[in-house]
Amino acid sequence: MQTEARPDLASLAAEAKSDRNRAVDAYRALAMLAVAVGHWAAISVALDDDGALSAGNALAEAPQLAWITWLFQVMPLFFVVGGFSSAMSLDAHFRSGGHGADWVAARLRRMLAPAVVLGGTWLSLIVAGSALGFGGIVMAGAVASAIPLWFLANYTIDTAIAPYVLPAFRRRPVVVVTIGLATFAAIEAMVLAGVPHVGHVNWVLGWLLFQVAGFAWRDGLLPEGRRLAAAAVALWTAAVGLVAFGPWPVAMVHHEGLTHSPTHPPSLALLFFGAAYSATAIAAAPAVSRFLARSPKAWTAVVAGNAVSLTVYLWHFTAFVVVAAAAYAGGVLPSAEVATGAWWVQKLPMMLASTVVLAAIVRVVSGVERRALLAPRAAWRGSEGSMLLTAAGISAAIKVWGLGSGEAVMVGAVALLVIWRTVLRAEPAVGTVH
Repeated sequence: MQTEARPDLASLAAEAKSDRNRAVDAYRALAMLAVAVGHWAAISVALDDDGALSAGNALAEAPQLAWITWLFQVMPLFFVVGGFSSAMSLDAHFRSGGHGADWVAARLRRMLAPAVVLGGTWLSLIVAGSALGFGGIVMAGAVASAIPLWFLANYTIDTAIAPYVLPAFRRRPVVVVTIGLATFAAIEAMVLAGVPHVGHVNWVLGWLLFQVAGFAWRDGLLPEGRRLAAAAVALWTAAVGLVAFGPWPVAMVHHEGLTHSPTHPPSLALLFFGAAYSATAIAAAPAVSRFLARSPKAWTAVVAGNAVSLTVYLWHFTAFVVVAAAAYAGGVLPSAEVATGAWWVQKLPMMLASTVVLAAIVRVVSGVERRALLAPRAAWRGSEGSMLLTAAGISAAIKVWGLGSGEAVMVGAVALLVIWRTVLRAEPAVGTVH
């Protein structure tokens, strides 16, 4: 029997239980918005000495801006929130007799639907631009638009293994966390010692540890009240100490010129920073939830924001590319020295214009994400092993897509579209779906 369609967003907002941790939803929506604003603030576009358009990271040109990243590096919190939500969703799924592969497939369909639209759009633009004689410019825009995709590649892996990591964590929480942290620290030591390639392990493990912290939050294993506030203070102190006396930079995002990147792969500094940021947010969560429970308008806005959060994340660089192209054509690109007052005066209108363009894009394409969110789940027709292989293929395709070259954009985006079309896209559900 086909499952019934899920309720619309207004119903979801109205039907939220009184004890729902609404802060989780708020943090997820705000995190995606913070990433967009942070990226728009950090990117530097100007004309080089030859009059050609050039783009870089303002943090590399003006290291004094590094402190801003301590406000806008919200991805650790997003993975913690993802772990909380995954644990809650998996509990309901398993109680209904569902299988792990079905849950993973449903999650990946929701996550990848807006990514497929992004990939299809840019591939179409590349073809059209090449035919009209300005393929190079379009390709440069496609490369820039792929910068945020690292997140989706890593989140795909964490989502795929969540049905197996969560039970293992619940059986032996101390053992799982201890082994995870010890392995992470050992890998970090090898990275600092110059051992090649081994750091790739921490690409998965580092973000997975934040997901496990979300599991612990969901299960009530974290300290509360003053104890949690004290833990947050201790973690902030440790994070400051690591960048003050260790080899890691103040910046909590990756950019060119860094000797020890905090995020490529995730570092010990990022681990402590992310733990401090997340502990602070978790400590504030009860007050945030109470506010949202008392304010129906604010809560409805949070629900609506969550329904388009991934669309906002995936398309925010594309919005800036559109604005930068228009500024270049109009001769109004920022010309002042990066990070000066004059530069911000020139830059802020571009950020505001990016907001307008992104809102227009979201209005056009966000229906894909909303439909994926509200669609009934269709059973995965293969084995759990085939689901894991599919997730690995998706992650690899997205990684290639975001490598930073035109060829990579085309290969990765095409590979993702092929996997979506031939393997993952949901068909009408037949039989009982949990």
